[in-house]
Amino acid sequence: MLRLPRPDGAAYTRVTITARDDGELWERTFNGRRLDTRQYESGDGDLAERFGVLEFRFRLEESGGSLLYTQRDASLLCGPARARIPASLAPRVEAREDPAGPARITVRVRVAFPFVGPLLTYDGVIDVEDPPG
Repeated sequence: MLRLPRPDGAAYTRVTITARDDGELWERTFNGRRLDTRQYESGDGDLAERFGVLEFRFRLEESGGSLLYTQRDASLLCGPARARIPASLAPRVEAREDPAGPARITVRVRVAFPFVGPLLTYDGVIDVEDPPG
């Protein structure tokens, strides 16, 4: 229903980030199954990430060379309407990036729902490539 990747202990993964006027399009592919989100700056300077009708807002914090994504809230969006989901019912996203060498980062992401538990987790090393051109 959510079009999430199928469980796999070692999925082939690719991330493509495309800059747009309204932020960035993040295309993640796990064994050929896409998971697309849009990231953009929210009105309060936080990072917002939209997945379908869900929007998450994060405060980005640097800690010891790592980049931590601290979730501030989650909302349902329908056109211009935005309804904040109470923290006790909202999906929780935990994410971080750690340096792993020149042009490499380690990422860890966990998405969990209250009363259900983890829905999506992934981690691994990303080799950063410059765009062609």
